[in-house]
Amino acid sequence: MSAPLLLLSCAPPSSSPQSLRRLEPAELAAIEASRAAPLSLDDIVRRSRAGTDAATLIGEIRRSGTRHALTPADAQRLRGQGVAQEVLDELADAQARWARDEATAAKVRRDTAQAAAEDRARAEAERRQRARSTYYPPYYDPLWPYGYPGRAGYGGFGWGFGIRH
Repeated sequence: MSAPLLLLSCAPPSSSPQSLRRLEPAELAAIEASRAAPLSLDDIVRRSRAGTDAATLIGEIRRSGTRHALTPADAQRLRGQGVAQEVLDELADAQARWARDEATAAKVRRDTAQAAAEDRARAEAERRQRARSTYYPPYYDPLWPYGYPGRAGYGGFGWGFGIRH
């Protein structure tokens, strides 16, 4: 009973993994069109005057990633040219989101660099500590089994040759 299921699970897939589906030029153009470029302030004014409703314009602003740092004078000028207050609010919100994202990214970069510097400093300190704490056992000379005369730990008489540097 389980043998046919086992054999079936080992069967090769029906479609080849090497077969790639190429995009038609029209499909490629549609994908490129969906990647909208950020709208300029003139584009926003032009679309507002053309009768594009605020919800549609806000969707285009979000989709295209449009952001502008509007001064109060800019906001007043755009309002005077027929841009809806909701659109101006969305532009301000988009700029605030971008500023928040940039601040977060800068903090992450700073924290990452600081952590890397701390890791390097810790590794260097450990390397120095290992170099300092390398233990060299006392030299034992079989010709002077009790140590050299005049040296600490000299406890008796010895014989042999001592070579000094």
